[in-house]
Amino acid sequence: MNRYLGKNHIGYQVSALGNHVFFGIDPRTNQKFETAFHQASAEEVDAALTKSKEAFEQYRLISIEKRVRFLKAISEKLKANKDLLIHWFCAESGLPKDRAEIEFTRSCFQFEYYAEAVESGYALEIKLDPANPERKPNPRPSLTKLNIPVGPVVVFGASNFPFAYSALGGDVASALAAGCSVIVKAHAMHPHTSSISAQFILDTAKEHNMPDGILCHLLAEDFTVGQFLVQDLRVKAVGFTGSIGGGMALQKLINERKEPISLYAEMGSSNPIAVTKSALQKRSPEIAKQISASVLLNAGQFCTSPGILFIEETANFSSFKEELVRAFSESELQCMLHPGISKRYLERVKEHALLVNVIFEGRHEGNFIQPTLAEATASQFIAHPEIQEEIFGSYLTIVKCQDESEIKQCLQLLEGQLTTSLYADTPEEIDGFLPILTAKSGRIILNGVPTGVEVSFAQQHGGPFPSSLNSYFTSVGWDAIKRFQRPVTFQNFPEDFNSKKVNFNGNSIFLHFLNGKYQ
Repeated sequence: MNRYLGKNHIGYQVSALGNHVFFGIDPRTNQKFETAFHQASAEEVDAALTKSKEAFEQYRLISIEKRVRFLKAISEKLKANKDLLIHWFCAESGLPKDRAEIEFTRSCFQFEYYAEAVESGYALEIKLDPANPERKPNPRPSLTKLNIPVGPVVVFGASNFPFAYSALGGDVASALAAGCSVIVKAHAMHPHTSSISAQFILDTAKEHNMPDGILCHLLAEDFTVGQFLVQDLRVKAVGFTGSIGGGMALQKLINERKEPISLYAEMGSSNPIAVTKSALQKRSPEIAKQISASVLLNAGQFCTSPGILFIEETANFSSFKEELVRAFSESELQCMLHPGISKRYLERVKEHALLVNVIFEGRHEGNFIQPTLAEATASQFIAHPEIQEEIFGSYLTIVKCQDESEIKQCLQLLEGQLTTSLYADTPEEIDGFLPILTAKSGRIILNGVPTGVEVSFAQQHGGPFPSSLNSYFTSVGWDAIKRFQRPVTFQNFPEDFNSKKVNFNGNSIFLHFLNGKYQ
C-alpha cells in the first residue's frame, strides 16, 4: 500500500508529476507525518478529467446488476481493511476511535444502501403514461420517464468527516450508484486516509472490470486544483461539504462557466434550539444534559452541532444555565481536527466576545479545547443577528427571551439552517412554532438534539441558504442519488419498454407499477 501514498490516482495509474508537496499533520502533536504528498499538476488534472469522461461513457452503459455488485463489493473491501483505515482516520483527525468506528460503519453501509436504491428501481424513478390512441381530439402518446446519470462528478473531501464525506463518503457512493464517474479532490488535512480509501475503491473496481477512470483521486493543498476541476466543461456536477466561504467561492467559479452545472454544497449552520417555558419547568436538568452533550461531542466539529439556544428567562433559567456551565467546565480537553481549524476557532471566539457576554470560556492547550458558553439578550440578538453565525467547534450562545413571542421574533431573524430543534410539551406550543421552523430549516427535531444524522429513506440533510445551496436536495438518504441524475422521457416506445420490463442501455430491470408509477 505504501507505494501508492503521496501520489495522485489517475484511474488505475498513480502519478506524482507536481513539484508542490505537502504533509499530513497529527493534530495532537502538530508533528508532520513522513510521507510527502504531491499536489496534482495541471497536466494530471487534465488527464484525470479525460479518463473520467471516457470512463463515464462506458460505466453508464454497464448493467444495473454489475453496478450493484460493484457497490456492494466496495463495502466488503473496506470491511476487510478496517484496521488500516481506522488507524489513519484517528492519526490525521485527532478524533477518538469510537467516532472512527461509527463513521466507518456508516460509510460501508452507504455503499450497500445506495446499491439497494438502484437494485430496487427506486433511483430510476420511473413514471409511465400509457398511450391512448382513441383520445379525442388528439391521440395521447405513450410516455416513459426515468433518471439517467449526468456525467463525471467532482467531490470535495470534507475536513470533519474523513470517511463519511470524503473518498468513502455519501457523495462518492451516491454518484457511483447514479452511474457517474467520480473525481475526488482530497482534503489536505487527511491525505493518508483519503488516498488509502481511494485505492481500496480502485482495487475493487479493477476486480469487477470497471472502466479505467471510474474513480480519480487528486491531491491538493491550495485552491488551484479545485478551481481547474469545477470550471472544466467535462465536469457535470459538484459535491461539497464545508464552509460558506468555500461553497460560495466554488459557486462563483461555476458561474463563470459557459455551461452552468449544479453545485450541491452543504455549508454553515448554527442549528438553533428553542426551549419553551413549559419544557424548561418540567425537564430542565434533562434538557441541559442533552444539549451540553451535543455541544461537547467531538469538540463540536459537526455540521449539526448546536450553536445557539433561545430560551425564556424563567425561574428555572439560572439552574439550567448553571448545569451547562458545570458540564462544560468539567469536560475534558478535546482535540480539534487541524492546527488551522483550532486557530480559526479561537479567532472566532474572540470576535464573538465583542457581541455577547462570555459566561464560561473554555481552556485551550495546543489544538485541544474546552467548550465556551456565552449569552445575549433577545434585544442584543435582534440588533446584531450576526450573533447566529456558526462558530465551528464547541461553542454555545444562549439568547435570553422575556416570553414565547420574543423567542419567535428572534427565530424569524434566522438564516437558513440544516436543522432546528424545539423542546416543547403541548400540541399548541408545537403548532405555534412549526410555521417558523419549517421556513428556516431542512430538519426539525422535537425534544432532542440535532447531532446524529440517520442514513435513511426519509432523511433530509440540506436546508435553506446559506446552510446549503440547493434546499431541494439532500446529501443523505436514497434521494441523494437524484443530485447526480437527470430525467429523460421516451415517447412512443413499444409497450414492453414501459410495462413490466424496461430495456435501457443493455439493462434489464424488472419493475412493478401501480397507477402508472413505480412502487
